[in-house]
Amino acid sequence: MLEIKNLSKTFLKGTPNEHKALDGISLSLDKGEFVTVIGSNGAGKSTLVRCINFLEKPTAGTVTVDGQELGSLSKKQLLEARRSMGMIFQQFNLLMQQTVAKNIAYPMECIGVPRAKINARVKELLEVVGLESKAKAYPAQLSGGQRQRVAFARALAPNPQVLLLDEPFAAIDAKVRTELRSWLKEMVEKLGITSIFVTHDQDEAVEVADEIIITNHGTIEQMGTPVEIYKSPGTPFVAKFIGRSSVV
Repeated sequence: MLEIKNLSKTFLKGTPNEHKALDGISLSLDKGEFVTVIGSNGAGKSTLVRCINFLEKPTAGTVTVDGQELGSLSKKQLLEARRSMGMIFQQFNLLMQQTVAKNIAYPMECIGVPRAKINARVKELLEVVGLESKAKAYPAQLSGGQRQRVAFARALAPNPQVLLLDEPFAAIDAKVRTELRSWLKEMVEKLGITSIFVTHDQDEAVEVADEIIITNHGTIEQMGTPVEIYKSPGTPFVAKFIGRSSVV
């Protein structure tokens, strides 16, 4: 469903400040699979999701979604293909002068969805995220957790095949973050969307994902279920990162 082969990204290539953020990343996700990417600051986590949906153009490698290789598409085709990928950022990026309903409707308005379908979809998503009573509220009137639910609904509005989440709970306090990650796992499983969740929080990674990917300096150190990684860290880096003293 989502296949990434030898993905690399170099910033400032050919200059004294050249930086290789990704170095030959390869992975494959089936439909409905939920994986977490975790690593230290600068490990390439955010660059990976930004390259997957071509917010950053990869230096090398391919990204294929449902059989369509994104790098081979024209600019117009790429814009169309990116509609199949929803993205949620660290910051909510909501339209502060628009209501909750308008924020959710916005991506559908941009692609010319008929008004009746927009209204029906907004109503459906408000129910999904549990904010039916907040349709006419403005973002400033919501809590941090409620704003992130709006961002989630907006990302889902165009019915994406892939959902990319770049540390979506980083700006939310610990108590609400714990509640939201349980809610997110339930929602993603219910909707069956292929999802990649970037975080630096190990507890978050273990709780939400089917599989964990540990990155280091733009490469994948280890992939596996939370139990596999915690019981059998595959490299010294992974052992140290997860606080284990032995490596299998």
